[in-house]
Amino acid sequence: MRFIWPLFVLCLLISPAANGQPVLDSGDLPQGGTTYVRANAAPPFDTGNLEASGPNLTWDYSALLATGDAETEYFPLSEASFTTQFVFASSDHFTAFELPDFGEDFALPISGATTFREFGSNAYKTVGLGITTDFLDLPVIYEDDEELLPLPLVYGATLEGTSAFTVELPEILYYSTDQTSDIEVDAWGTLLLPGGSFDCLRVTRNFSAQDSVNIPAFDTGFSIPREGTVYEWYAAGEGMPVLSVQTFADIPAVWQFKPGTSEIGSFMPIPSEWNVGPSPLYSGTNLRCAGLQNRAIVVSDLQGKRWYSGIPPCDAKGAFLTTTGWPSGMFLIQDLASGQSARVILH
Repeated sequence: MRFIWPLFVLCLLISPAANGQPVLDSGDLPQGGTTYVRANAAPPFDTGNLEASGPNLTWDYSALLATGDAETEYFPLSEASFTTQFVFASSDHFTAFELPDFGEDFALPISGATTFREFGSNAYKTVGLGITTDFLDLPVIYEDDEELLPLPLVYGATLEGTSAFTVELPEILYYSTDQTSDIEVDAWGTLLLPGGSFDCLRVTRNFSAQDSVNIPAFDTGFSIPREGTVYEWYAAGEGMPVLSVQTFADIPAVWQFKPGTSEIGSFMPIPSEWNVGPSPLYSGTNLRCAGLQNRAIVVSDLQGKRWYSGIPPCDAKGAFLTTTGWPSGMFLIQDLASGQSARVILH
């Protein structure tokens, strides 16, 4: 026994539990019948080194300021419509899904959408969508399932995620997406948030996607390339990430975190009532940005090229942007404080 005991002690010393490295499985990810609360945060001035990876790191985001909170509910499959229960019988749960916002000019008669997910043998993935209109419930089966996370979730695990699906509502909407993702559990350590600390695995997801849209009623069709990076921190039993950061035009712009119990509902909201216009407008004329005085914004075209970044200038009428030199097409304006965005069209 004197030979076996040292080996046993050595195994304990190098095991994940002993060295602090978490190992998570499907039970630590979102569960049907559970509602999760996450707070939106104002992007901090010091974002730290988000790209740092490796073992036993410490991320200090204890100074994040919440600007609002929201609930995300995951439903058990038994609460889905009969049609979607039948089509997505292997799913573990579903939750609300938002189709891209094409702007007020392209309002569509879609009253709701859901995304169906399952825990596979080696990956947590999305298998399809449920689209609800005034006329029918339409299940949309992914032509290629979207891999979200490797299972089990352990430091060093990697996953090449792909996904493709098509939503086709005759005379209403054609929408398709083709996406690839490089996913890596690239770090573990201690995450400090306003509501406490968490032992976490950090997942980095680099994605590239191409959306194709056709709206027959408006005789409009276009493609939208998307790419970016999402950072997510997962902790045991927490379901959704306890912190997620999404970059927009290389700026870590969208921050969400798990608030402490005393913080839920008690925050100083950043004003989110703003608008830009007119739309459409002619290139070279001023784009008015009502409500965005002293607010940092980013303006990009559909190819992701940035045309403006900073705090817009003001005159007697308020904040504005000069569009001289901008090409015709659709532009996305994002308010970095609230995370909200709007679209305008240039002739």
